[in-house]
Amino acid sequence: MTSNFLGSFKRIFALLTLISMALLVVNCKSEVSSKQQQKAFHVNANGDLLNNKNEVVKKAGDFKLEGGYYVDSSGEPIKRDIDKAKEKINEKVGDAKDKLSNAAGNTKAAVSAAAASLSADNVKAKFNKMFNTKAVGTAYALHDITFDKESHRITGMSKEEIEGMAAALKEHPASRIQVQVYTADGKNNVECKKISALRADVVKNMLVTLGVNADQISAKGLGLTSSDAAKAVANTVEVVVEE
Repeated sequence: MTSNFLGSFKRIFALLTLISMALLVVNCKSEVSSKQQQKAFHVNANGDLLNNKNEVVKKAGDFKLEGGYYVDSSGEPIKRDIDKAKEKINEKVGDAKDKLSNAAGNTKAAVSAAAASLSADNVKAKFNKMFNTKAVGTAYALHDITFDKESHRITGMSKEEIEGMAAALKEHPASRIQVQVYTADGKNNVECKKISALRADVVKNMLVTLGVNADQISAKGLGLTSSDAAKAVANTVEVVVEE
């Protein structure tokens, strides 16, 4: 899960870079030269300022020509429609940039939180609490364990989770757990159940390798069932407290 957060974090900053470039391009193009300004507006016989559609933009006396630019009575440049549109685009791009910045900050915080929650000490504490309170039936899903799609070979896992769980089991020799694995990777229900059973044994063997008594752990492959189809598609691995 931590790796997923990091991937999202990198994608967000890539988007931020693109947005920043877009903002720069739009802002650069919104500058209006004196020559363009003169072409955009003209003054009629009554002294009114008209745009290139011959629409009155400012009445006589409400504007003046200053440094090659038509400005209003407060000295603000009078904008063309295209410049108003670009201004709106700049505002939207700016808003998007702010939102992405906030998302990036939130993702960074989530990465830190996820890393902390998967520390061996935190996982150990969670299992210690379940064992101490005899929380029989309580399930804990392994967050970051993945398998090869066609076998029971592990392709990724959180070492901290396994070590934390093993430490708690060794401190509570009377406690028992069952490793339950779901999968939809097989060609049919029978194959799904077989693959999931092999995967459950792999998780059990990892805990035994870390010093946990094999009698404390049972393993069960649940494969693909209609009632737990979502778990099967997600290749869920759960550890359920039995005693």
